Amino acid sequence: METELKLLLAPRDLRRLRRDPRIKALQQGRASTRRVRSIYYDTSERALLRAGLALRLRSDGGRWLQTLKTEGQAAAGLHVREEWEWPLAGEALDFGLLAAMPEGKLFRAPSLRAKLAPVFATEFERIRLRLGFADGSLAELCLDSGEIRCGRRASAISEAEIELISGSRVRLFELALELLEHVPLRLGWASKAERGYALTRKEPACPDKAAQLELDERGSVAAAFTTIMHSCMAHVQANETGFLAGKDPEYLHQVRVALRRLRACFSLFKSVIPQAAFAPVMVQLKEQGAALGRARDWDVFVHETLRALREQRADESAVIAFERRCARLGRAHLRAAQGVVASPAWQRLWLELGRLLAEGVSMPEHAAFSLPLEGFAANLLQQREATLQKRGQRLQELDAAGRHRLRIAAKKLRYAAEFFAALFPKRRVRPYVQSLAGMQEVLGRLNDAATLLRLLPEVAAGARAPDARVSGMIQGWSAASTHLQLDALGRARDHWQRQKPFWKSPHANSERG
Repeated sequence: METELKLLLAPRDLRRLRRDPRIKALQQGRASTRRVRSIYYDTSERALLRAGLALRLRSDGGRWLQTLKTEGQAAAGLHVREEWEWPLAGEALDFGLLAAMPEGKLFRAPSLRAKLAPVFATEFERIRLRLGFADGSLAELCLDSGEIRCGRRASAISEAEIELISGSRVRLFELALELLEHVPLRLGWASKAERGYALTRKEPACPDKAAQLELDERGSVAAAFTTIMHSCMAHVQANETGFLAGKDPEYLHQVRVALRRLRACFSLFKSVIPQAAFAPVMVQLKEQGAALGRARDWDVFVHETLRALREQRADESAVIAFERRCARLGRAHLRAAQGVVASPAWQRLWLELGRLLAEGVSMPEHAAFSLPLEGFAANLLQQREATLQKRGQRLQELDAAGRHRLRIAAKKLRYAAEFFAALFPKRRVRPYVQSLAGMQEVLGRLNDAATLLRLLPEVAAGARAPDARVSGMIQGWSAASTHLQLDALGRARDHWQRQKPFWKSPHANSERG
């Protein structure tokens, strides 16, 4: 099992890291420097990638090594995966060694062996240092500088890997947190293999939605919490680079959704996790998520609402000027949100959260632990549904604030349903979640209509001569949209209420209003 924390640094900061006093204090023995060249193999159909495997030959200090790695998992920069490595006599794959592995069935097929070929390569200088911690934990620090290459495409390597040899992975996070105070760094979400495969793709990368969770119904509540947290963190990491590059507004949306899911997870397990330990992280998540929320509000306003309005009023110069002013404000909020994600505080948030999860969640005594995980989940889902039922009473009398509370309750129930879906039959989960998502979508449109009115004063404040006529158009648009969506909300709520709660026995009676 390979466990390593990956940190990304600018080349000059990577050189500084070797001389850092915190590293010097932990260093055991002399550092070594080698030129490392690796060749990664796969088929043209990417059979190994689809199987969650990475196969490479590596020339390291005059010797050849064959390495097979599983996809594993990555969260807060910590990569954990199975790894097998063998010394070889030369630059040729040894299928006999691969066939003997647990994943060997794939490599025993002659058709696959014939199709394996180099797909990309890495070449970098590696400085290797051994680190010893006060509690006896041992790690190896590798400072890598070079590039990943696929044909004419290349991507720079400038990173530090702290690989755990023995002891506690907590030490890795503690060291990274200390280094962050003195050296600019970012967490490395992607392995060299993942970055290499990205270079081979002809199509541009796309924003990633949350992956479907797999929970062990025989596992503990603490294990379920950790699994859900890692999934939410992976959702952030899958979209962070695209968001910072400004490639697609959907990246912003997905990062924001991932943060909301994280907060929903904390809320869901709040009765059984140590609040004192996680409270600071919760505060940071809320504060840093606020900047992304403002950027997303402006994105929807500019690219959806105003675009639709301009299509109807294409000849209105006032609408065009208004749209341009809003676009400038939207870009300013986007830059502010990108600044948050690029900041040391953002990196510190994930390192702190990674450290807490690495320590293992020490759950207090709670009656819920007498239940199997499925029973624990069912209780939480029932509570969430009851809250949504309560918030939805007298639906047509709700004002904007009441509909916002209803939307939050629907969102919390949907996230909980998605978190625990793997514990229940798909045929019962799917219609319930789809119906809930339909109601949430209508509530989202109502929220967008209310948000328009909240953003208008900011637009007016930045205008030399505010155009009351355009503001009136926006207000009218908001009112008309609200009227239309209220009818849709009633239908969506009724459809959801007809669904059977999937966490209950199919034969159980349900009292739903």
